[in-house]
Amino acid sequence: MEYRDGISCIIVSYKSLDNLKECIESLLRQEGIAFEIVVVDNDSRDGTDQYLDELDIKSIQLNENRGFGAAVNLGAQKAEYKYLFILNPDTIVPQGSLKRLFHFAESGDEYGLIAPALEYPDGRPQISARKLPRRRDFLLSRGSPLFRIGITGEKEAGYIMPEGGGPVKIPAVSATALLIKTELFNDIGGFDQRFFMYMEDLDLCRRIRNMGLPVIFLPDVRIKHSWRKSSSRRPFFTAYHHHLSVLKYFVKYDKNRFIMNLFLGFAVGAGFISSVAVILVRKALGR
Repeated sequence: MEYRDGISCIIVSYKSLDNLKECIESLLRQEGIAFEIVVVDNDSRDGTDQYLDELDIKSIQLNENRGFGAAVNLGAQKAEYKYLFILNPDTIVPQGSLKRLFHFAESGDEYGLIAPALEYPDGRPQISARKLPRRRDFLLSRGSPLFRIGITGEKEAGYIMPEGGGPVKIPAVSATALLIKTELFNDIGGFDQRFFMYMEDLDLCRRIRNMGLPVIFLPDVRIKHSWRKSSSRRPFFTAYHHHLSVLKYFVKYDKNRFIMNLFLGFAVGAGFISSVAVILVRKALGR
């Protein structure tokens, strides 16, 4: 298929109508670049379907929640432009961002993934670059009970803040805001759909790097992200899928290490139970 010069913005929505509206409005303000918006709604039942019907954009409205990766893959099949910009609905894209991303991607070098910097709505930097995880990192990750109660931080969880003001190669990045060639994404099969949510982005980074293509962090393009604004409404749901995806990730890449995977399975189960306990205590304390 011959793709047109420009960017297809792929947004997966689930019960996040207010955030989605702000995200789409920020995209519609972009100038100097050909682009389209493709929204895949995972059966939100919150008025998202009516809202999308009123807009002159592409949308896929599912009758079940198929998860993040599967929904992105469906959206990518509708893309007409050379690049995919995978974007969370709880993001705001400042004016000029799409144009700058496109020009950098077209600058001549071959890139696998390009990730803009993230920042909180108040302008504080938000760490999104990270190392590829090791098994012990599971105990310290953002979804772990130790992180939830503040014993560990982002550095211990494997996150890194690249130094300098220019583009830099990094091991991996979250899919909150991620640019990739449409042809490349489809050729490698998109996101691995065994991950309902979480870890699909690290898996993609790993596969891209195994092809010899770099993952690039672009600090001078900054996207605003309300971290966990939507997932915090479903803490048990997100905790369950975080722990399950961690297990699936390591089993995928170390499937012959049966004993190690068995121990990891017990650790994941214990981690989930501990996370549930932390969530319940916080609810009881009104936090």
